[in-house]
Amino acid sequence: RTLGGGTLYRSEGGTMYRKRLIVCVFGGLVAAGICLAGRQILFGAPEITWNTIAYTMANRVLLGFAVASSGWRINHLAHGAILGFIVSFSVSMGFLFSDPLRFAVYTSAGVLYGFLIEWFSTDIFKAPMRAG
Repeated sequence: RTLGGGTLYRSEGGTMYRKRLIVCVFGGLVAAGICLAGRQILFGAPEITWNTIAYTMANRVLLGFAVASSGWRINHLAHGAILGFIVSFSVSMGFLFSDPLRFAVYTSAGVLYGFLIEWFSTDIFKAPMRAG
C-alpha cells in the first residue's frame, strides 16, 4: 500500500510502519483527551459541545497520522514539532483574533504533542520515520 508517494506498510517484516502508525494515531487520541481535560481546567470548565470534541479529536488524530506518514528528512523531534504547529494552526487560526490566549495555548500544545508523538514513536517504541 502506498500513501503520499511512499510505502506505508513496508519495512523489516512489514511491521515497522504499522507499529509507527498505531503508536502515532494512539498518541493523537491521548493528546485529544489531554486537550479536552486541559481546556476544562484552564478555561474554567466551559461547556463541551460535540463540535469541540469533533474538532479536537480530528485535529489531534490528524496530527498523529501526519507524524506517522511523513517522510520529511529533518531531525525527528523538529519534524514532530513543526508538523504539530502546521496541523494545530489549521484549527487555532480560527480564534487568533477573537481569543489570542486560546490560540496560543492550542497552537503551543500542538507543537508539544507533535514533539512527544514523534519522540514516543521513534525513541521509545523504536518505530522511526522512513523517507518514501
